[in-house]
Amino acid sequence: MAVTLNPIVKLPKSKKILILACVLGAIVSLYAYLVYLPASAEIEKEKADISKLETQLRELRTIAANMKRFRVESGKLREELELAMAQLPTSKEIPSLLANISNLGKEAGLEFLLFRPAPEVNREFYAEIPVEIKVTGTYNDVAIFFDKVGKLPRIVNISGVSMEGAKEALGRWEVTTSCTATTFKFIEKATTDLVKDKKVEEKKGVPPSKK
Repeated sequence: MAVTLNPIVKLPKSKKILILACVLGAIVSLYAYLVYLPASAEIEKEKADISKLETQLRELRTIAANMKRFRVESGKLREELELAMAQLPTSKEIPSLLANISNLGKEAGLEFLLFRPAPEVNREFYAEIPVEIKVTGTYNDVAIFFDKVGKLPRIVNISGVSMEGAKEALGRWEVTTSCTATTFKFIEKATTDLVKDKKVEEKKGVPPSKK
């Protein structure tokens, strides 16, 4: 039996509209279920991926900006460290530096009662070398000695100063002065490691510090 549209054609207009509405509704429903909803879900997924990528891009840009600043700051710190290294004696220079300190005291007119190096105190990159000193002389002689030590090209700190036993001798007042003169030296192994780290940074593209 052939299917024709005659029964539908003969229906009242209101029923024809109702049938057409049902057909259109079915088509829209199928389109939404088979095409629109899957496409919409895919679009939302793509939006989420894009948002995630944009966030990662911003983070990478921030890291890149901070890396440039870090390299500049690293170069400045390395310059300061190299300058400090130039002011600190090596192990070979320590004996001559201590002898120089002793000679400065004698040149200032002081008489040494004690000049005794104490055990070294190791730090991360350097070692402290304290020397216990006791001298007799005038206040002026002591001031001249401290001034000369302060003008040495190498770093020497004077601490723990105490004066006692002031007495008159040969028309001048002398005191017994005790103090600790501390100089510093770089630990050679740490310095070697620093040079190696610098070479590694240069290979990685970190700009070398300028002298």
